[in-house]
Amino acid sequence: MNFRKRFILFSFIAIFLFAIMFVWGFFAHRNKIFPYVLLRFFKASERLEIQLRPVDILANLTSLPYIKGTYDSNFKKTGVIFYDQENTADGYNFYNSREKNIAYLINMKGRIIHQWSYPSGPWQHTELFPNGDVIALIKDERLIKIDKNSRLIWSFSDRFHHDIWIDSNQDIYALKRKPEIVPKIHKKVRTLVDYFIILSKNGIKKEEVSILKIILNSQYSFILPSISDLKFDVKDELDILHTNHIEVFNGNLEKKSTIFKKGNILMSIRNINTNMIIDKNKKEIVWIWGLTNLTFHHHATCLNTGNILLFNNGFERSEIIEVDPLSYQIKWRYTHKGFFSKTRGSNQRLDNGNTLITESDTGYVFEVTPTHKIVWKFANPEINKEGIRMAIWRMKRFNANELTFLNKKNVK
Repeated sequence: MNFRKRFILFSFIAIFLFAIMFVWGFFAHRNKIFPYVLLRFFKASERLEIQLRPVDILANLTSLPYIKGTYDSNFKKTGVIFYDQENTADGYNFYNSREKNIAYLINMKGRIIHQWSYPSGPWQHTELFPNGDVIALIKDERLIKIDKNSRLIWSFSDRFHHDIWIDSNQDIYALKRKPEIVPKIHKKVRTLVDYFIILSKNGIKKEEVSILKIILNSQYSFILPSISDLKFDVKDELDILHTNHIEVFNGNLEKKSTIFKKGNILMSIRNINTNMIIDKNKKEIVWIWGLTNLTFHHHATCLNTGNILLFNNGFERSEIIEVDPLSYQIKWRYTHKGFFSKTRGSNQRLDNGNTLITESDTGYVFEVTPTHKIVWKFANPEINKEGIRMAIWRMKRFNANELTFLNKKNVK
């Protein structure tokens, strides 16, 4: 075969293969068949620094050493240590220290407006209702609901952890976990299976759903670690997911995208560096992002714009990220030298566009403007004799008119 004929033959084959690839790509995108799932999962217009280190990931499968606090050389500084009144979002700040069974509501100057306490184990997380009721989560033990005078309303025992969400119907969504043998994960060692449990406002159980089962039954099951051949102590409990935040959409963004349908659930899943939105009725994942972009993050929360704000912990420096879930573009981010919380963290977008950031492990909370200027800073007054400032899981700011139980004449 002469050169001309070989050239024509090879050109024909190349064009034929290109046409097949083009047609396959078209139908893969339209019908969402392979490799659509992989391409969509890894798509992102702006990548963050990938900090995944196998040794750290394996270590976190069996334990996560939460510290009670951090040594602070500035331990004499307590309460509100900086306040730029003209540029802050006014309101009341609600928080609890990690190793205490007490919660506080303080004004912008740090004065205690109200407090709650109840004889129990330390509170990991608390949620405040407008009427002054509080739900407190005692890790791996129970939820309790108390009124504004700290009187017990109800208690519900289970292995709860990390987070609570109150939906528009006043149903309570909480995270719980249960050790189970899951053969697809490990045939001999128990996996800590994360669930979300739904309680009525009166503390009556309504439903319980396995988050791990939803992932295993989805097209995204490949994001789970392959550890069936690894050796662990049979007494270990494998913390594959470590879900740390849950919230339920109220439907006000449904016109923007069906992923925001009323009742859909946004979850932040730390140990697989993933955020996902689940259709609660179908038990299906409708959106997922984060695997190659995040490092052991916390508190992925949906803003009024539909963007998602989260605390990306990192290994040496933390950052706050705002991502558009439809375009996968990073819209805003914040970090600074020395900003770091290894195991916890939270964020809240305020009405004036500022962001309230809880640097949980260090016990500091600060408010920043969109241009990264710090305008308010709070240091947890709970400090021991060794200079260890106690951690704060999350601080939340309320507008004055949100809290109906307050006597507004006496709280200025």
